[in-house]
Amino acid sequence: MDPIWASTQLFWTFLVVLFRIGGLMVTAPVFGSPSVPVPVKLGFSTAFALALTPTALGKVGTPPEDWLLLVGILLGETLVGMLIGYLVSLFFSAVQMAGAFLDMQVGYGIYQLMNPFAPAPASLLAQFHILLLMVVYLQVNAHHWLLAALAESFQAVPVGGVALDAARLQPLLSDVIAQIFLLALRIAAPATAVLIVVDAALAIVSRAVPQMPVFFVGAPAKIAMGLITLAIVLPLVANVFVNTLPLAAQEVLNLLRALTKP
Repeated sequence: MDPIWASTQLFWTFLVVLFRIGGLMVTAPVFGSPSVPVPVKLGFSTAFALALTPTALGKVGTPPEDWLLLVGILLGETLVGMLIGYLVSLFFSAVQMAGAFLDMQVGYGIYQLMNPFAPAPASLLAQFHILLLMVVYLQVNAHHWLLAALAESFQAVPVGGVALDAARLQPLLSDVIAQIFLLALRIAAPATAVLIVVDAALAIVSRAVPQMPVFFVGAPAKIAMGLITLAIVLPLVANVFVNTLPLAAQEVLNLLRALTKP
């Protein structure tokens, strides 16, 4: 093989992998966090691209001679990476949704903290759940699954083979949104059930003893019961997180199939 042609093919493969990983770095959990500096993201993208280039050799085809087609292919690769990262980040949004709902029930809804994993601030328990999921995410090496899915994506979605078909993407997105709401409900349900009972008890007390300042008594009681319940069910919540991550990986594979030209 001509050394110049081999070098050109190797560089083209590296470039394709780099753009797909670069798209992933924009939207993926942890990597896409606004708190991660851009030079760090570029460094990770380059390092991962160098590591994955040998696995993608022979799967990306030859570089096109038309510059417009070349730019279109690279933009398509960036879009694939962004969609993969965005799909996984939706499951993190479910966790934040559950935490925000619990904050409103407990009484922490007025407290907003800087969220290092999203541009918008998060409430107290929402931030706690995000950090807990991040610990589980790293502990079970889910970031490795994400990179493995990215490596497999070159087999599932060939270079230049992206097809944005609404008829194929709509069922997938509808299923993901339904799973996100179900996940948020499973996380928030135990503490919410206890707090509903506390609210009912406070309502009965306020009717039985009208002179009692229910607001001043009820607010600390709801906070205490909410935190106690959260501490009790914390292992169950962590287990829900562990079971959710393989589900996110499966949805990534479904997304790759939906993006492939029929």
